[in-house]
Amino acid sequence: MNSHPLSGIKAVIFDFDGVLVDSEPISLGELKNSFEEHGIQMEWSALVKGFLGTAPRDITRFMHEKTGRDPAGVFPEGWHKRVMERMEQGLTMISGAEALLDKLDAENVPYCIASGSSPDRLQLALSKIGQEKRFEGRCFSTEMVPNGKPAPDIFLHAAKALNVDPKDCMVVEDGIAGTVGAKAAGVGRIVGLVGGSHLNDEELRAMHGKALTEAGSDLIIETLDELLA
Repeated sequence: MNSHPLSGIKAVIFDFDGVLVDSEPISLGELKNSFEEHGIQMEWSALVKGFLGTAPRDITRFMHEKTGRDPAGVFPEGWHKRVMERMEQGLTMISGAEALLDKLDAENVPYCIASGSSPDRLQLALSKIGQEKRFEGRCFSTEMVPNGKPAPDIFLHAAKALNVDPKDCMVVEDGIAGTVGAKAAGVGRIVGLVGGSHLNDEELRAMHGKALTEAGSDLIIETLDELLA
């Protein structure tokens, strides 16, 4: 891409986990535990590829279909409880996130969160990183729309809330489901971030970057600083 990724963009829609906050190791780690409780064994790379940013109701459906048993109690209730407990112990923002948000504020570019996480989990995480005021009224969960990612619903909802056409938006995503959803929503520019600590080695980052490109990302970045340059 010859021009700066933000050029011509009227609004930015951020995924949350793994994009603004480094929470995917907690979320995916506890998902792995939930799967194992239900007799489903899965490698970390397969977990990243298949379930990053996927709505809990869709994971519940997968578990039910895979085992023939209703995962109630184990998922999403037990998973949610453990994730919340671990988030209480502390979270860190993704490197460059705060500087990027400050830049968007300075340039009067509106932005919001469009996440597969539940509203209470989003609020807990935002309070832990001291960003709840910044995102007041512009933090959207897939629980607010009929269908979670990879459906386009959350991105259409977010663009409408920001009063911007999806084609004038940039989406920053680390998940395949979210990237597919952003593409389906007609988002003008999709940036795939592969900088979260859940992508914990070079091979996994390269594999995930390739998968994001195939899903519809226009640009792959390893750090949010690349959007500040």
